[in-house]
Amino acid sequence: MQEDQQPPQILLTETELDELDELLSLADQEDDEASNLMVVLGYVTAQAMSPRPATVESWLAALFDEPPKSPTLQTLLETAYRLAAQGFYQGAGIDLPFSSDWQEDTEELIGDWCAGFMQAVFEQEDIWFGHQEQSLAELLLPVMALSGLFAEEEEFVELEEDPKLMQAFTRQLPELLLDIYCQLNAPEEKPTPTGKAKSGKSKNRRRQ
Repeated sequence: MQEDQQPPQILLTETELDELDELLSLADQEDDEASNLMVVLGYVTAQAMSPRPATVESWLAALFDEPPKSPTLQTLLETAYRLAAQGFYQGAGIDLPFSSDWQEDTEELIGDWCAGFMQAVFEQEDIWFGHQEQSLAELLLPVMALSGLFAEEEEFVELEEDPKLMQAFTRQLPELLLDIYCQLNAPEEKPTPTGKAKSGKSKNRRRQ
């Protein structure tokens, strides 16, 4: 890591993660479809990367059949969202809440996080894929494979049966998320009708 490069942004402290996990467990007792900690963190991360994130009320409606009444839960989600958005904007990315090793004891955690991420993507398909469907689909491929949501689709079967490939996908996630953020929020400028590139500084926020 370069000396002037910021470390990945931590979304929640260990204490806050434990508190959020407990609140989600309580919500699960009242709502069989309530999302778990990893799903929620993946979902909020995708919202933080979106050029037009949905409202907090929309998040709660999407993640729970009955929106939790706890104001603390909402505050923790908003904190995670704000810090994720800050991390991507500054080019540091985020500190993922799981190990970068694809193993039996981490597979479910990684899969849930990626599933939550993809849930947010699917809810805003027009925003994510509007003018760059092919490039975004290619960047999202590892996340889609890790999520396990496409296990029955032929093109993903071979990917998910290759543990070395899934390990590679997992280790790529930090840089991959930054690439996706840049593609969404600072896409390469298109040539003008004359074939000349537009003047002006690029707004791409990739790390130097």
